[in-house]
Amino acid sequence: MIFSNAFSEMDNYIKQNLHKITCNEIYEIKEDFYKIVRSLSGSTANLTGITELLIYRFLYHALGMTKPVNNKTVQSGRKSLSIGKRFTGRNGKPQEPDIVIEHDETIKYLFSIKNLLNTVTPTNNEKESTLVQELIQNNGVCTTAIQDIFRIDNIRYKGNSNFKSITIVFSEVPPRHQKAIELIHQQFEWHRFLILEKNNKSFAVELSDKLKLIDGF
Repeated sequence: MIFSNAFSEMDNYIKQNLHKITCNEIYEIKEDFYKIVRSLSGSTANLTGITELLIYRFLYHALGMTKPVNNKTVQSGRKSLSIGKRFTGRNGKPQEPDIVIEHDETIKYLFSIKNLLNTVTPTNNEKESTLVQELIQNNGVCTTAIQDIFRIDNIRYKGNSNFKSITIVFSEVPPRHQKAIELIHQQFEWHRFLILEKNNKSFAVELSDKLKLIDGF
């Protein structure tokens, strides 16, 4: 019951401060949760979900949703907000982007949520991708940013070929990952990265600037 109340208070705080809450405040809410878990269990290893929950609930309230979430989706008229919805990629592989906003079952906005960016080894599918190969060649190493844009681009085809997307990274990005972000921004005008830690701008304003989401959907 106490745990439930804590999440209800967090959700209500987001709802009441939609246009005031800063990017760094959202980061701090996540960090506070991690600190509590760390104090109780000694580790946050394999702890997932809180970052997606924070962004999902912000979007839920920003879009004026009021109905309960059913099977990971909430609908209002012709628009819907889904978390972890499955799509089939251009390469035939199933993918479940973190959050999507759809209009008439067509993706309009896609949100990828990362706690932090890492250096990674590309999968076999990614190694075969010209997109990944070129970015690795220009960046010098494969990162989760490159992996992310490959997966997003993979479902950006046919009826879903015109959506805008954003990767929201909670933790500050070290310089070695900034180059990959800049390369992706140059190559994909429809995709942007947003870093939350130490960013004191309004989260709503940042989303609006990058996606024209709040006022344009």
